[in-house]
Amino acid sequence: LRGPYEHCILGSAEDVPLPDASRSVVYGEAMLSMQPQTVKERIVAEAARILRAGGRYGIHELCIVGDGASDDIRAAIAADLSDEIHVGVRPLAIAEWRRLLQDAGMSIVAQELAPMHLLEPRRVVADEGLWRAVRFAWNVARTPAARRRVLAMRRAFRKHADRLGAIMLVAAKG
Repeated sequence: LRGPYEHCILGSAEDVPLPDASRSVVYGEAMLSMQPQTVKERIVAEAARILRAGGRYGIHELCIVGDGASDDIRAAIAADLSDEIHVGVRPLAIAEWRRLLQDAGMSIVAQELAPMHLLEPRRVVADEGLWRAVRFAWNVARTPAARRRVLAMRRAFRKHADRLGAIMLVAAKG
């Protein structure tokens, strides 16, 4: 913690121990994709509950890109990612992510899409900086289980590169 206005609260994203309308910003990083639809809805509703009017909710998640991804394609992506990440990964299409936030009474104020380059060496350096990227690579290289997992995850991301991306959405509570 770095300042007098910063503190950490332990709890569930579905049941945050904060009063209604008590926050101006809520942020979720790559957690909704790992949840079933009903849990996604509860987490987003909880974020909306603790936001003040005009407050912002930002998310960064895995996303199905392109029009008309069939149920078979979506199932293949979910299966391949879940096999490698070892949790049930359920990315949504762009319109579904938007609707999830809108159904909780929020309006979309910003959206950005990016290709799924997670675990690509250039992306790791860009995200982490050279020293931390080298440390990450060293840890992966000397830990066989981690190396297998990282390489398998990167293979899954590459396999579905034409249909899998990252989405950032910011929504405002009305």
